[in-house]
Amino acid sequence: MNLKRLGYRAGVPDQLSPGRQRRSPVARGGRPTLNADLIAAAMLELAGRDGFRAVTMQVLAEHLGVTVRALYRHVRDRQDVVDRAVELWLATWPEPELDASDWRASFAEYCRLRRETNRAHPRALLFSLDEHVGDVRLHPRRLTAPDAFLGFLTELGLSMSDALFVHRDLTLRLYAFALLVDYHHDVGQPVVDDSPMPRAWLDHFPDLDVPHLREAMEVPRIGPDEMFDRMVDDVAYTITRLRKL
Repeated sequence: MNLKRLGYRAGVPDQLSPGRQRRSPVARGGRPTLNADLIAAAMLELAGRDGFRAVTMQVLAEHLGVTVRALYRHVRDRQDVVDRAVELWLATWPEPELDASDWRASFAEYCRLRRETNRAHPRALLFSLDEHVGDVRLHPRRLTAPDAFLGFLTELGLSMSDALFVHRDLTLRLYAFALLVDYHHDVGQPVVDDSPMPRAWLDHFPDLDVPHLREAMEVPRIGPDEMFDRMVDDVAYTITRLRKL
């Protein structure tokens, strides 16, 4: 993760707000030293795994092996850390390289990059529900990336209204996949797959007349990668259909 990206506010480097100007050395004696960027990276790591609400200043301090007082030498308060962590996360947004002449391949690659970004910090996707985010320094890529995707879709022949529909539909699918499939798979929990319900629910009512559910439970399950590829193909089919309207 490139912490230098934190030096941007709407694309202008090093316009830091008051209270953010003092920086600790990047390293001392060959070891990273405590500074605001390191604290923000730790917040993002923990929030991406456990959610922002779970990460108190005490939790951060224990994770970094320092005291809470030491944290406050580098940041104003927890809100400052949250804002910095969100800035850091937004700076990782993938820049699409979309080619209309080979649109299916470049679309699939764009979806793969979005999946990779979401998978790195899945529960950070919920920051708008968990936190009030202040005046963050927005990386320009967070604007140029969706602009390029909308331009790609309109170049394929979609109206802007249809392009917005595809953009929203894809975003919802990617977020849901990150939280319901990849997150559970990566932490070793049961994955929400295409089965209608947990088998234990049916086992609880062995005499209940639900033949379609029982048949569905016997259909072989697929893995997360195949699930993702099928989801991408489904959105690609939507694009193909809208191009013909």
